[in-house]
Amino acid sequence: MIVHEALKNSWTPDVPAEKQDSLISLLIHDIFGAEILKTKRRRGWHYYNRIEGQRIDLARPEINNSVKANKFEDNPATPDETYRYFEQEEYSSFLFRFINAFEEAVGLQKGTGQESLNCFV
Repeated sequence: MIVHEALKNSWTPDVPAEKQDSLISLLIHDIFGAEILKTKRRRGWHYYNRIEGQRIDLARPEINNSVKANKFEDNPATPDETYRYFEQEEYSSFLFRFINAFEEAVGLQKGTGQESLNCFV
């Protein structure tokens, strides 16, 4: 999964991905046009995306066998909601790192929306 690898090369290594979920969901929204969704968790909201009807949670640990952790409410969320969890400078820096990592992985070719979705699966 190209997008997941580019994200792994972009996020802050000392902060687990699941604690950067709002940042990741906004980035996926801004670049790929994905819907932003949220689910209430014990420690607050967890943000993730949906593209073409498919739920995509790129902040979830790769191996997660917990049944509770896999329950999703799919509540609609807005980009403005996600901004409550980070600073604009943090987002800009993350976006720049992601674009560089993504371009390195796929080159500079521009694709259609369907080709973008294929990067996720």
